[in-house]
Amino acid sequence: MNNTELRRLTLKELDRFVSRRHEAAPWAGREVIVYGAGSFGRDVARALLVQPNVTLLGFLDQNGSEQGVLDDLPAHRLDSAMAKRWLTERPVVIIGIYNHLTSLREIRAQLTQFGFSTVLTPMEAYPHLSRQLGKRFWLGTPEDYAAAAGPIEKVSALWADEESESLFFETLLYRFGIDLDAVTPPIDVSFQYADPTLPRWQEPLRFIDGGAYTGDTLQSLLQHGYHFAAIHAFEPDAENFRKLSVTASAFPEETNISLWPCGLWSSTTRMSFSDGLDTGSKLTEAGPSLVPVVALDDVLHGQAVSLMKLDVEGAEPEALRGARHLIEKHRPGLAVCLYHEPKHLWSIPLWVNDLSLDYHLYCRTYRHSTFETVLYAIPQAR
Repeated sequence: MNNTELRRLTLKELDRFVSRRHEAAPWAGREVIVYGAGSFGRDVARALLVQPNVTLLGFLDQNGSEQGVLDDLPAHRLDSAMAKRWLTERPVVIIGIYNHLTSLREIRAQLTQFGFSTVLTPMEAYPHLSRQLGKRFWLGTPEDYAAAAGPIEKVSALWADEESESLFFETLLYRFGIDLDAVTPPIDVSFQYADPTLPRWQEPLRFIDGGAYTGDTLQSLLQHGYHFAAIHAFEPDAENFRKLSVTASAFPEETNISLWPCGLWSSTTRMSFSDGLDTGSKLTEAGPSLVPVVALDDVLHGQAVSLMKLDVEGAEPEALRGARHLIEKHRPGLAVCLYHEPKHLWSIPLWVNDLSLDYHLYCRTYRHSTFETVLYAIPQAR
């Protein structure tokens, strides 16, 4: 399917997705099984238990032990006698696995091959369970997309190559739960932020690492042969910051490294933070801790920057706004994650384009289920 056809299909399915806002849940009045007894699967089960007119039979899980995992609901293996018995009752199966490591396409194919006739993905279930489940990265409801047609059409014309344009449409179709088979397989995650299909970053790097975690991006860029003139790394989680410090200590002494135990935002203040969650630590209203957050324009005033990476768990738009003057002055390359909220897929590229700074925009994905989808904005020579 060419990109013109993909665009037409995407806008058609967008309209259908938005129109479903008042539809009844597809499992109403039926028996339901959740496939996957991990944390997300249990959350899906809890959400189903408070819905009327639903009979939840239990869980299927590759590590099922036939023991109760939630309110005495058992978890059985797919090859168990109970799974075969459930099959005869023709239940709805909801895939309760939602992460970057697992292929939903393979899970659905396995369940369909086993004989289940109605298998729903997290994307198909979420609009009916969003109130109970809360925000879950890019999972969206019809309301999230109600006013998206115009922005999506505008962004579709901004991509610098056909690969980015097709991936943009495929990602939307995937997130609508329409087509698990058409999405381009993810690129090897080792190439994230140093993608060989894109122009190389200008060296030596004067690098801002927003959401530096333990220094994994710094190590990756080194492994891909990049040289640094300066590094400014921001990581608000205390344990991650400790590990980041160890990573930074291994860099050559002449490298100008500054480590900041801070989050990034549009202003300099303190905010609630959920810490101790490894890669999932993030700014959140319900967070038990307070951490400092800074606007890059406030703390890096006068610093030349050539590359800025932002993987800040949903705070990317605010971090960009807090760095606007820096971006306008130095036109650094930008590598910004687009998968933490549904609208980021179109709102962040539009924001960058509206700066009118002669960026070429690219999109690439590095994990299953459109996780680790990144916008690359590469400045053009003037």
